[in-house]
Amino acid sequence: MFGKGLGKGLAITLKHALAMDITIQYPEEKPFLEDRYRGSLVYQYEKCIACGLCIKACPNRVLALETFVPEGSKRKQVARYTIDRQYCLFCNLCVEICPTATLYFSHDFELTQFRREDIKVVYLPPQPSPIVPAGIGGTEAPPEAAAAEPAPAPEEADKQPAPPPDTAEGAKRERQVEAMQAALTKNPQKILAKLVQDEEAIELLAAMLGKDTKLSSKLAELMIADRDKAQKLAAGLITKVRKASAAEEVKTDEPS
Repeated sequence: MFGKGLGKGLAITLKHALAMDITIQYPEEKPFLEDRYRGSLVYQYEKCIACGLCIKACPNRVLALETFVPEGSKRKQVARYTIDRQYCLFCNLCVEICPTATLYFSHDFELTQFRREDIKVVYLPPQPSPIVPAGIGGTEAPPEAAAAEPAPAPEEADKQPAPPPDTAEGAKRERQVEAMQAALTKNPQKILAKLVQDEEAIELLAAMLGKDTKLSSKLAELMIADRDKAQKLAAGLITKVRKASAAEEVKTDEPS
């Protein structure tokens, strides 16, 4: 009996001693991942039809979608798509329900960040690629564009000021703000729900923004640039409105 147990133990030891080592030297060596592995959730803007089915399917409210309707069109477009990866359950419900295969799980599993706000991924409308002359790099200008716009004379070319380097970035930001402003004007309650949880506060803030276009534009700009500042501005405006309402009620209750 003693010899049988000893032999069995030595057999197990010998088996592990001769087995192939499965340890990998991470991060220099990456592990093998199956095709079904669910890593980081990826969104493809060009495939999205802004149906919102993924938002309804998500049990943890990881996804957020903001849309707008451009002038002269009846089709909705995406103004902002947000994935808050820290709350994702990797349940795959959003991927399965998407009719255009816009969402999928990649093999990227390195999702850690130094700051919590960096975990959230925000997708914005892609910036159109600028047309640059051939020989400099990029896309060659089409012949129709070259024929429509003749080259300026050398004297005129010297007089023309060079465009600032941040023109493209500024134009992109301006388009994003306009899209957010349009969405905020059309359906303020839906957009403000991203900043405020109280339904009564949302109605108060929507009424205030409907009367003040300048304030609405400022809030839309902050929602694109810095969501935290937009939330602070919304909270301050709600506090201001409630204080004004309370003061009016006190004046009304006072005997004349």
